[in-house]
Amino acid sequence: MRRAALLGAAFSFGAVLGVIGTALHGSIWMIGDVRDGFVLPWGAALALLICLLAQLWVGLRSGSLVDTAVMGITTFTVATAAYLWPGPDQLVVPYSPEAMEMLPGPTIASLIWWLGSAAVTLITMVLVKWIVARDEALHRADRLTP
Repeated sequence: MRRAALLGAAFSFGAVLGVIGTALHGSIWMIGDVRDGFVLPWGAALALLICLLAQLWVGLRSGSLVDTAVMGITTFTVATAAYLWPGPDQLVVPYSPEAMEMLPGPTIASLIWWLGSAAVTLITMVLVKWIVARDEALHRADRLTP
């Protein structure tokens, strides 16, 4: 029962993180001119940090990669749906040469959020696997020492 609840929470939190990250990723600082300036996509970076910490927490709490993967895949699915959403009411600016020329800041932030949500999932899965394996090795060593 605990396992099913944790998987359900991972899925639900993944969906919420996808929505929050999509809303937050558009916060950028432009230093200089809009077309030639330096883009600092702090909203996308913060959204990815929140995703990393949440996925790390759920993976370490469960001791399994499945929960981390479920949360990350759900977040990436929500980000992809926002990225591919048709029509004028888009929350994410899809990449195109025209968009990059006219709106470089939002286009870069959108790419960072969309691709970063997948990268964070893979990175977190590696971290969880490494930490869980290390903890299991330490527990085995503790049981063997007199």
